[in-house]
Amino acid sequence: MVEHEDQQVEQIKQFLREYGIWIGAGVVIGLGSLFGWRAYQGAQVEAAQSRTAVYQQLATQVQDGDVDGAEQMLAELGGSHVVVARLQVAQQAIQAGDLERAASLLQQAQQDSDEPVLRAVATTRLARVYLALGQHDQALQALNQRLPESFKAQVEEVRGDVYLAQGNAAQARQAYQTAVDLGGAQTSPALQMKFENLAGES
Repeated sequence: MVEHEDQQVEQIKQFLREYGIWIGAGVVIGLGSLFGWRAYQGAQVEAAQSRTAVYQQLATQVQDGDVDGAEQMLAELGGSHVVVARLQVAQQAIQAGDLERAASLLQQAQQDSDEPVLRAVATTRLARVYLALGQHDQALQALNQRLPESFKAQVEEVRGDVYLAQGNAAQARQAYQTAVDLGGAQTSPALQMKFENLAGES
């Protein structure tokens, strides 16, 4: 019995002599990975909290009408936060009558967004701003992008508005008709009226 135990002890010693360094290295690597992962998670949480604080401060500035201050803070944001922030600052610029600045912000939001819905919102708003600026070709060009199906009615309505501003009633009526067929009148009460006003136009 004692001899058998001695053999087991000797086998363990032999095993530790041969593989002990690798076991120790594995433990060190494992602990290092664990602490590294925890540090990474902590850094990610801290960065997210910092972005949230900046976003809240920016939202306050937008609400207060401080477009200049809000625009300066955009560089501190990242990801979808910056796109949403640009949309908000652009809306504030529109309300302040600064359409050129709004167009610039919406262009950046359109380019920066990897999210199709946010990109579509930026695109349709940009087209409306171009329309307000009298830049009809740029408005139509902005609308000629691949956007989600749910935005097609809105795109066609804006397209109709641009055609109408160009004096092309026939194309405007056709665009409005497409928008109505796509269910746009449910979300835009003015659409049906626009279409009916052009019903007798040739």
